[in-house]
Amino acid sequence: MRYLTILLAFIVVLSSCRTTKTKRAPKRVVTVAFNLKSQQNPQVGFINLEYYRLKLLDQVENFQRVNLTLAEPNDTADVTLNINIDNFMLWPQDQRVNRRTVSRVVQTGTNSLGKPVYQTVRASLDLIQVQRRSNARFNVELKFRDNPEKSFKRSFSTSYNYSNTYVENIQGDSRAVDPRLYFSNNTGMEPQPIDFLLNLSKEMTQRVSSELRKQYP
Repeated sequence: MRYLTILLAFIVVLSSCRTTKTKRAPKRVVTVAFNLKSQQNPQVGFINLEYYRLKLLDQVENFQRVNLTLAEPNDTADVTLNINIDNFMLWPQDQRVNRRTVSRVVQTGTNSLGKPVYQTVRASLDLIQVQRRSNARFNVELKFRDNPEKSFKRSFSTSYNYSNTYVENIQGDSRAVDPRLYFSNNTGMEPQPIDFLLNLSKEMTQRVSSELRKQYP
């Protein structure tokens, strides 16, 4: 009985040691400041820059070994990212409407022998094709408070084209319309200016994220 008690005590101690070894230390908190300039670009004026800062933080935080958080306004940040949005251009929407007649063969039932019965159904519709172009240039400077000699500077010129196709004004049998077109793209909801700017920012934030991983491996 005494040996069983000793064995159980040994197992408890070993289990405790394993738990202590596998417990991970909390991530280091690194404060980040995003300083944004737009050189009086009128299209940037319609964007909520505070929301844009939060989304930028989400993009650069991917796969980091530290916990990134926005610095308070009066604090000295561990990381400072100066971004000059030099040429944000959101071009007018290009919309084209084509009236089309479509047809499909659909199963309408079965005959007396249980075999499927097919019928050709037709409909006319408006096929709406929407496109909108955007481009921007980001002049970026990344600084580290504890390692000033490792600053990073680069200019990113990017473009993003939004494209959507959907149908409206269906007349006839709606079964003639390809479901992939009718049910997937019929909202016609165009991205907002902030969505265009965030898509344009992706190349920049991916590179900044890479530089942060070098600094905080």
